[in-house]
Amino acid sequence: MDFGVFLEQTRRGVDQGGAFREMLEVADAAEAWGLDVVWLAEMLFDPARSVLSGPLLVASWIVGRTRRLRTGTAVQLLPLNHPLRLAGEVSTLDHLGQGRFDFGIGRSGSPRAYEALGVASSTQNKAPADPPIRVHFEPHGPRTSPVL
Repeated sequence: MDFGVFLEQTRRGVDQGGAFREMLEVADAAEAWGLDVVWLAEMLFDPARSVLSGPLLVASWIVGRTRRLRTGTAVQLLPLNHPLRLAGEVSTLDHLGQGRFDFGIGRSGSPRAYEALGVASSTQNKAPADPPIRVHFEPHGPRTSPVL
């Protein structure tokens, strides 16, 4: 069993810069306390609630400033990202973090991000990606193949 912390919400009254500083402070504390993982949510177009529009960027900061702490996405919104670009970014992050990245994917229940990006909402989009892509992670990076 792993123990960790989930970062998503911005505290009321904290500006965006302060929210990022607090996230990194929590990650540093998690490492010092011996926790196993810091989970990050992808939250688009809701700055009053969260500044995590780029969880992979924040994850890269966390693995760059810690020695053993894992980080992961809970969840990366797959329908709102091109799967091949995302596979490359995740593979790069996993290499930079020396295998300390856990990749969680899903769909958001909030229609706001879908509407803003012109993508069919999560209730209309039942497939995890269009077209479906199977990504195989191997020691030298991802190998992708379309799912037929």
